[in-house]
Amino acid sequence: MGYEKILSENVFFDNLNLVEAAEQIRLLSLAPAFSYVVTPNIDHLARVSGDRANEELKSIYKNASLSLCDSRIVDKLLRFKNKKIKEVVPGSSLTQYLFSDVLTDKDKILIVGVEQHYIDKLRGMYPRLTIEHINPTMGFINKSEEVESLIKSIESLNANYIFLSVGSPRQEVLAGKIAKSSSASGVALCVGASILFIVGAESRAPAFLQKLHLEWAYRMLQNPRRLFMRYAQNFLSLPVIYRHL
Repeated sequence: MGYEKILSENVFFDNLNLVEAAEQIRLLSLAPAFSYVVTPNIDHLARVSGDRANEELKSIYKNASLSLCDSRIVDKLLRFKNKKIKEVVPGSSLTQYLFSDVLTDKDKILIVGVEQHYIDKLRGMYPRLTIEHINPTMGFINKSEEVESLIKSIESLNANYIFLSVGSPRQEVLAGKIAKSSSASGVALCVGASILFIVGAESRAPAFLQKLHLEWAYRMLQNPRRLFMRYAQNFLSLPVIYRHL
């Protein structure tokens, strides 16, 4: 495709800036075969590094059509190994750019996850776009019949942009399962809470905290009960993550 891939033991990173990544995603959206995009960060890498690595997730990350670095801390660790990426491309920034500058009224967009009232707000913000919506139940990824039904619904809607907003690693696992379907099409993006950022339901860290690599701390302070232990475990995983980059 004419751009560098930065390889590590468990994942790879496509060496693209935001605009270049969006252009590649646009091209993927026009292709006849299904593809998916992942945005690994520290939390993701902790799951695929070390002796307790999740082999299913490893395979999913390695088979992605596009893999973009979503973490300034990962960027720093890569630089310590003399692996330099052009630009960190957070999933939230990528999603915002796609909605603001790339998606058109000719595209069919599907969002999987997110509560209905947020989708209504998103449609109000982008009235020219055709936005379909499916919100699976809690714990759906462990219900084989619901996963199968969800994939059939995704296939039938035939969207060329599919935003998987059901949290990690559920969204990556779902992308991997869709990829195994011979009749799927479009490009799926594993974007977590990115839609919530667009509609203002959640806020990103101020720019100066992002530059200081402290966006994780800002998010943790917003929801300490859910995120404190996760980030503490990720911190303890940094030596293992670095060893496998």
